[in-house]
Amino acid sequence: MVILDRSVAYPTSGGQLHDVGTINGQKFDDVFKQGSYIVHVLSEKPSFKEGDTVKIEVDKEWRTQLSQHHTATHIVNAAARHILGDHINQAGAKKTLKRSHLDITHFAKVPYDKLKEIEKEANEIVNQAIDLKLSFMPRSDAEQKYGMTIYQGGAVPGKNIRLVEIPGVDVEACGGTHLNNTSETGRIKITKSQKIQDGIVRLTFTAGIVYFN
Repeated sequence: MVILDRSVAYPTSGGQLHDVGTINGQKFDDVFKQGSYIVHVLSEKPSFKEGDTVKIEVDKEWRTQLSQHHTATHIVNAAARHILGDHINQAGAKKTLKRSHLDITHFAKVPYDKLKEIEKEANEIVNQAIDLKLSFMPRSDAEQKYGMTIYQGGAVPGKNIRLVEIPGVDVEACGGTHLNNTSETGRIKITKSQKIQDGIVRLTFTAGIVYFN
């Protein structure tokens, strides 16, 4: 393992899978946070030593697919709220390479026709090619400007929070990796809806590169 004080590699967090890549040319296949440090798991013993400055390169295709699924999660959440009602909030989410799921607050399994409406609206947002806006704002200012709905899936730590905004569609406090424009998400396909507990429905979907594979 290699422990760094900072890293461009994204550690598993917020339901999003970690990055993979290389450190000084040596492959790492896991990244996680340990306190304020970032731990990288290498496939072999590192050739560098404590105190060295290292160069990290992230697998771009891996990162892009995860970013497509993360931005798609925000889009699907917004589309579901518009189609099903303002009671919809994110209760949980998971973004992996092959698929993602979004857990929403809803009283019943979503019928097929409503799933298709959500999928259609989500892809309309994709096709609108909206530039995402990423910014940092004091927590109190963000809450006053956007309300408590910015905390989808739970509150985030810190006095200053990172906001991911799809103008006219959605604003959330989020630390995950995202795209620059909704068009980069690619086609979104909702593949499944299931009630996982009282008041919580899971929407499973694919987006981007994996949609065509």
